[in-house]
Amino acid sequence: MFGGGDGFAERIRLHDGVPGQAGVNVIELLIEIVGQGGDVDAGVALFEAESPDLVFLDIDLPGGTAFDLLERLQRVPQIIFTIAFDAYALLAFAYNTVDYLLKPIESDRLAQAIAKLRPFEGVKQEMLSAQSPIYIKDGERCYLVKVKDVRLIEAIGNYSRLYFGAHSPMLYRSLGAIEERLDPTLFFRSRQHLVNLNFVEEITPWSNGGLQLKMRGGGELEVSRRQSNRLKELLRL
Repeated sequence: MFGGGDGFAERIRLHDGVPGQAGVNVIELLIEIVGQGGDVDAGVALFEAESPDLVFLDIDLPGGTAFDLLERLQRVPQIIFTIAFDAYALLAFAYNTVDYLLKPIESDRLAQAIAKLRPFEGVKQEMLSAQSPIYIKDGERCYLVKVKDVRLIEAIGNYSRLYFGAHSPMLYRSLGAIEERLDPTLFFRSRQHLVNLNFVEEITPWSNGGLQLKMRGGGELEVSRRQSNRLKELLRL
């Protein structure tokens, strides 16, 4: 179930201490429902068409999981997960998650989740820390890798390729969208790459005043003169 539209926050009201129901939170939700997605593909299409502010999202969906859906979005709204068990709770909070509700959903817990909603205008996803987990699906394989273990992210058209360990799966997000959530003191942005500075093993002068970066784990990258100035300032070389 998706909620969105102008003035959405004003259409959510919580009522406490309703006469005759002492101690029970009664919730009146005046939400514009902009659609319901039956599977992953339908959900992605609905997000692109409606750009909702809030989604109530189950984990298991026809055609994949909630995380498969979220990885294909350019903008992730606030999420309240509705799940049958809490095994996915930690992974859920790697996204723009407000709360998660265990089924069957109780009115008190729903009230608590709704109360945690942040103002919708200009909502931005939280910054990822070095310890934040990233969920990645590559074909039939799934990975849960910490940000600090990603050594390089490469732009591939409108998508990106992540390099960690011996793996290099695709992520259905642009390099710019990923950059917005990463610590700029940890990841340096060149034209086509986001480089984890902890994996830079050696820096040498290169042609036209640029630099060449030798990466721990293999690989070399060229940095232009203009970008080299930013990198030197960042590293105080």
